[in-house]
Amino acid sequence: MPTKTERAKVQVKESSTPDLRTFDITLTAPVSDFQLTDLLKQRGVIDGVEVQLRQALKQALEEYLNSAETLIAGLSTNSPSLRKARASDTPSVGSSQKNSQTPLTVEKA
Repeated sequence: MPTKTERAKVQVKESSTPDLRTFDITLTAPVSDFQLTDLLKQRGVIDGVEVQLRQALKQALEEYLNSAETLIAGLSTNSPSLRKARASDTPSVGSSQKNSQTPLTVEKA
């Protein structure tokens, strides 16, 4: 039997205008999965899920934007060696191990 989080479905629709990017995020799950948490929320014991969703989305956005900045910072730090690696398509004969360059590989998650 699937767990509560496995039963939840998330849909993300993205749209853009010249000045604004919009993400419409839809989370659907059976009402019965929320019975206990809804009761605790009504009694003031826990915050509603919307509080945690806002925090999770802000954290995800921060990590996403930071990943681009980190990648660019890494490229600019390594840019002289990357230029050298691109300059010659074939390794030179007699080049020492110390001077060899390893190409940068970027994988998408």
